[in-house]
Amino acid sequence: MTPAFTPAALGLLLALATGAHAAEPHFCGQPTAHPIDKALATAAERSGGVTVDLINAQNAAYTAWDKELNRIYAQVMKAAGPGRRDTLRAAQRAWLAYDAAQGQWDSAVFAQQGSSAALNIGGAALERRRARVCALTTDLESLKDSP
Repeated sequence: MTPAFTPAALGLLLALATGAHAAEPHFCGQPTAHPIDKALATAAERSGGVTVDLINAQNAAYTAWDKELNRIYAQVMKAAGPGRRDTLRAAQRAWLAYDAAQGQWDSAVFAQQGSSAALNIGGAALERRRARVCALTTDLESLKDSP
């Protein structure tokens, strides 16, 4: 039986494994690929499509994006200043609650997909972290540009 990947997970894995990621837009509109994305692409290519190796690559990228999320969040907190920190903290807590709930939903949706379930669930979690880092990076740039 062929694993059933979501279109997003399949596209990401195919892009990473074939090197097609270079043709896609880079992280958060940057002119070059983010180092985490580069490391994931290298690990995915090295995996040869072996599911456990792809999962390990995905887990390493998730951990790196989570660390990046915490780093950028701390920078935004500092740049926000005392008057806006409580609002940012509330937004981040709400996002974390959403992330946890979405993770549970993804687990329920993909539960019957065998070995591809872990890739689909992990890929979705990875993309949520990556998107949140982009959003906070954009916020940080806006705060730096404002008086």
